[in-house]
Amino acid sequence: MAVNVPKEVKTRLFEAAQPLKRFGQMKMVEEENVHFTLKFLGDAEPEPIIKVLSKIKVKPFEVSVKGIGVFPNTSYIRVIWAGCEKGADDIVALHDKVEDALKTLQVFEKDRDFHPHATLARVSFPRDKEGLIKFFEDSQDTDFGSFELKSFELMKSDLSRGGPTYEVVKSFKL
Repeated sequence: MAVNVPKEVKTRLFEAAQPLKRFGQMKMVEEENVHFTLKFLGDAEPEPIIKVLSKIKVKPFEVSVKGIGVFPNTSYIRVIWAGCEKGADDIVALHDKVEDALKTLQVFEKDRDFHPHATLARVSFPRDKEGLIKFFEDSQDTDFGSFELKSFELMKSDLSRGGPTYEVVKSFKL
């Protein structure tokens, strides 16, 4: 489950992430693959998921993409992400509605700590941790743009040597 990001915001995020490469070994997310994950579903049959998610009712809302951070923390950097400022609580509420709907299928585990974010890179080895931390500090207030969230998508990912390819299985209008 994902919130797709408009092309102009994806481009700004992708360009802002390029300097990260100099700080260590990492797998950058391709520009076209930047999105906010609502819920990872793994290999699941789409039909029952579509049925329960079609019942979700939420009004469209504004999302502003702002700042760059890390998971799990600056001592052990594994994921570099962009967050959102305006609309973060609304995305959390949408995530909670998705989880409540999926709970009826009794197949998916509840997420422990959901934090709205768009993954920019996965870090395998940070060479310059101090430089990386300074980059995050300098990027905390960077504004990457805003958009009105009008839908969320059930996505399918196909993994290959070149990285994942994402396909929209079903779009759910808000």
